[in-house]
Amino acid sequence: MKKILIFEDEWSTIRGSFELANIYAFEEGLQFNVRSKSQDVKFSSWKDEYAAVFIDITLAKNTKMDGYHIVQKIMNERLIDASKIVILTGNSKVQEKLKEMGINTSSIHIMYKPISFDKLSEKLCEIIGKESL
Repeated sequence: MKKILIFEDEWSTIRGSFELANIYAFEEGLQFNVRSKSQDVKFSSWKDEYAAVFIDITLAKNTKMDGYHIVQKIMNERLIDASKIVILTGNSKVQEKLKEMGINTSSIHIMYKPISFDKLSEKLCEIIGKESL
């Protein structure tokens, strides 16, 4: 079973898409670990544990790090390959902001909300591959 880490403070709004993608594209072979704030995760302990990481770029105000800084931490500490990072956003200027922070965005995936399960399925298959389950 492949584990997917998801930083999302409004999980209920995208949960259905993830669950349908898991059922229809992966025959329920994915396990979702959802965190609503950055302090809910010990970053040092999960290197190579996850097949992909989804990050809501604008997490709630009660989090120590927003999505931008989570991406920055993951990249700086090389916790997962950049090609396995997916940013979830409704903001069209995300790439510009990441570049301003000195983050190379060439390998990072960006998905714009609302997220449909078919587009999410395609993205997951692209990142982790269906045959590897």
